[in-house]
Amino acid sequence: MSSEEEQAFDYVGITIARSVDGDALAEAMKDVEGVEVVPQHSYWEIKARERLRLDFEQLSEETGLDVDSELIQVLMSTYYGRIVNTDDAILLFHDPIEAMEAM
Repeated sequence: MSSEEEQAFDYVGITIARSVDGDALAEAMKDVEGVEVVPQHSYWEIKARERLRLDFEQLSEETGLDVDSELIQVLMSTYYGRIVNTDDAILLFHDPIEAMEAM
């Protein structure tokens, strides 16, 4: 496997349904360094290399919504990576050991 092929597998991410709330979250995540927001017909793919943090306070401030784990999980149709849910954020990791240490 080439290094380019190996890098294709180090992404983590979530898909968020297109809706008023989902669109607001996707717009807010576009400004996060290292995050890619890819528009699809019915959802947004929000991804990053190695790790992704959806910080509830930051997203609440930027969107004007009350962003918490429940809202994100309602809007999220799937994710890839190891997911850790904390009081402050949803975290996704490529490395399972890093995910265990975050718990």
